[in-house]
Amino acid sequence: MFFSISLYIALSIFVLGLFLILAGCGGEAPQPTKVPIPAPGPKPAAQAPAKEPLPAAMEVQAVGPPPLVTFTYNPHGKPNPFQPLVVEKPELPATPKKKVERAAKQEESRPGTPLEKIDLDAFKLVAVVWGIPNPRAMVEEAGGRGYILTVGTRIGKNQGKISKIDSTGVVVSEKYEDENGKVKTREVPLRLYAD
Repeated sequence: MFFSISLYIALSIFVLGLFLILAGCGGEAPQPTKVPIPAPGPKPAAQAPAKEPLPAAMEVQAVGPPPLVTFTYNPHGKPNPFQPLVVEKPELPATPKKKVERAAKQEESRPGTPLEKIDLDAFKLVAVVWGIPNPRAMVEEAGGRGYILTVGTRIGKNQGKISKIDSTGVVVSEKYEDENGKVKTREVPLRLYAD
């Protein structure tokens, strides 16, 4: 019953609204009015104002174009914008005497290899391979660790260098100081077999 009453009220509101809308739209639609357009024809020319002579102070004089200003760029003393800001300078070639001194300092300051940290007397020659273009030899330190040697390998604490490898063993050229304090070079042989 409640449902039928609410349906009746909703239906009556809808019909009333529809009636009001239709009542407000009554009558005919307004007709457009016609506006007359004049016929095309020549336009009357506007009269130009009469020219009065200008006073002498107001006369315009014909002046030529302004003079051209030339500009010349002088790069002297100015940085080149296309060059990098940081440039490494190449090392200048040293004189021969300085090269020898520098090489000696580098040799002394070089970090030693394990072979250069052990005294030459602590090595034992174990094997020699000769008769090939690059002969090789193998030495062992007191702890049993082995090292392969070729001609030019540095060995020993006194800046020794392998100068020769043959069938009898290895010859090491090392530097020493004599009693006068002069540095000299001597050859120390490492033999495979005791003579």
